[in-house]
Amino acid sequence: MEALDRYEDRGLPFVAFLFRIARNAAIDKSRRTRPDMSIDELVNHPESGQNVEAEAARSIERDVLFNAMSKLKADYREVLLLRFVEGYGAADVGRMTGRSEGAVRTLQHRAIDRLRKQLDRMGELSLFERFSGADAAE
Repeated sequence: MEALDRYEDRGLPFVAFLFRIARNAAIDKSRRTRPDMSIDELVNHPESGQNVEAEAARSIERDVLFNAMSKLKADYREVLLLRFVEGYGAADVGRMTGRSEGAVRTLQHRAIDRLRKQLDRMGELSLFERFSGADAAE
């Protein structure tokens, strides 16, 4: 809230300014305190009784992916989440993070490579291969 009065219109969307504030606040908080992770917090109850086995498999995959992503640098996690979870384009992510579109694409490529290597070290490379198509690096 303190930063709102420092907003200057630079031709970027206001939401990019807000995202930057939230991003910096999250980084500051994570530097101050590393959250303790508990196995109890990772328990995911099936959303429906229709296909408990499929829900359990998805829950395990999410846990593996969460674990692998938690080992990546914050910049790598950020670009992967914005691009593939939130669905923003490289140019939009660049505006939100103060990078050029090319820098975002380079960071994305490196992040995907590091994620693949991390999943390989964990013995979960098949999870990466299943979700990455031929256009994963684009």
